[in-house]
Amino acid sequence: MGEVKYSDVIRSTSFSQKEILHNIMLLHNNGEGFDCDITYSSGKFYSDTKEAITIPQPKIKMDVFPMFDDVIKIEPLKPLPLEDNSIGSIVIDLPFVIAKRNLVSKEGSNVMINRFSSFYPTDELFENYYHWIKEAYRVLKPDGILVFKCQATITSARQLMTPEYSWMMATACGFYTLDQFFLLAKNRLHSGKIKKQQHARKFTSTLYVFKKTDKKKIKYLDFMNEETEGNFVNNLIHNMTNSKN
Repeated sequence: MGEVKYSDVIRSTSFSQKEILHNIMLLHNNGEGFDCDITYSSGKFYSDTKEAITIPQPKIKMDVFPMFDDVIKIEPLKPLPLEDNSIGSIVIDLPFVIAKRNLVSKEGSNVMINRFSSFYPTDELFENYYHWIKEAYRVLKPDGILVFKCQATITSARQLMTPEYSWMMATACGFYTLDQFFLLAKNRLHSGKIKKQQHARKFTSTLYVFKKTDKKKIKYLDFMNEETEGNFVNNLIHNMTNSKN
């Protein structure tokens, strides 16, 4: 794959998730494939063939709902079957939709729920995102990287700022934010239940690159005294976790 030259500037935006993963490999993973993907699904972004952009199959494939025999089944909110400090890179791409699962819907409605998995209520998303970020920190070696994909969404006519929440949880766990990419979309699926638009339709997803390191940590709250910092953190937790559907 070779060293990235200045003339081959890697941009923070792309219409291709495969291109973004490839660029993360080049910039932050020594041009190598990822050790583990715990949301492997159908593995459509990975390929061992010699294409223009090739993402090698991860060494360890995992999923809550495995689709292939070589994918390890993991349990929601349980520890990963990996030792502490055992892998160099991990990819996580969790659902972002807030909706009851297994709904019987009219034709044309609940398109996103039927195509992708979901969380319900909102607290379930918060808990899962935090749990898997924390688990990634545990199993990564020092200087290991987590590629974490997320997307803002609307639930009950309210903005759910999932990327910002993910960044806060990763920072709280001890990660340094090494990089940030934005996956652009030309088209989006639309729910048949929405009759009146109240927010801008999201055409971007965020892919963070978090690094397990103590060398570059930024102390964002150092300007606050202990009491102010405690109140800030408590209010943040209260506002984020008291939004039940």
